Amino acid sequence: MLVPLDLSPGSDRVLGRLGLLPLADDAHITLLHVVPGDLPFRDQRSAVRDARKALADYARDLTPSLPKKARIESVARVGAVPKEVAVSARAVKAELVVMGRSGGRALRDVFLGSTAERVIRRSQLPVLVVRLRARMAYSRPALALDIAEAAHGVVGLLVRMIPPPRPRVQVIYAHSAPYQGLIYPSLTRDDDDDRRHDLEAGYSQKLAQLLATSLTRAKVLPRDAPRWKLHLRFGSPRIVISKAVEKADTDLLVLGTHGYSGVAHMFLGSVAGDVLRNVTCDVLVVPPRPKTTKR
Repeated sequence: MLVPLDLSPGSDRVLGRLGLLPLADDAHITLLHVVPGDLPFRDQRSAVRDARKALADYARDLTPSLPKKARIESVARVGAVPKEVAVSARAVKAELVVMGRSGGRALRDVFLGSTAERVIRRSQLPVLVVRLRARMAYSRPALALDIAEAAHGVVGLLVRMIPPPRPRVQVIYAHSAPYQGLIYPSLTRDDDDDRRHDLEAGYSQKLAQLLATSLTRAKVLPRDAPRWKLHLRFGSPRIVISKAVEKADTDLLVLGTHGYSGVAHMFLGSVAGDVLRNVTCDVLVVPPRPKTTKR
């Protein structure tokens, strides 16, 4: 696990959440700070010394909340944050990046600005952006899905993040209304309602199958499976997802992509950008696994 920290007061929230995640007994956690590469060389050396001391203090405070066999490593680098995070993630073979707000700015400024977006682009790893102050393990999660093969990995990561006994999970699926805006004399409102009902029933069945298959692949026993509450609505995803998250008082929103076109296009575009501007909870973005080339 790679944990980039900017050494601002917001770093305490990241570390607080880290201490509540269900880590493996032999978890390897790398705390990282990146000193800006445009600082004068003399200032860089001073900043690196300060960063190493701060990271050592963080590691000491974090240790009591971690499994006994967990290892903490502290690294201070000089350069551009997204690049150095990606390089460090590859070096430590990270499975997850956990980061927070930068310098007290709003989540949308970080997530849709430069740092977190470019980290996701470069690392192609799941990234958990921490916004809330951690007081307990996640207990009100929501899952925004598309019906696609990549969704299995998203569900698998969700159940790893939330151990049993698992709480109920809000599953959100938004789709455009069929033939919205089209007016033909031979198509009545009743016909349109029937089509909507049929489509909704079909999507519900596909989502149920996808979730069941995902749990099987993740080797989750029936007794440990979460309870799903489906929110399938026709309408704008930005509105459907935001309303569902707000109504459920969600503390973790998990987003997955539906293909290999790149997480930045799917989740940092207009729809997801608006959703991320509106939600106030922690957000876990899960990019699809890279395609493997057969030789």
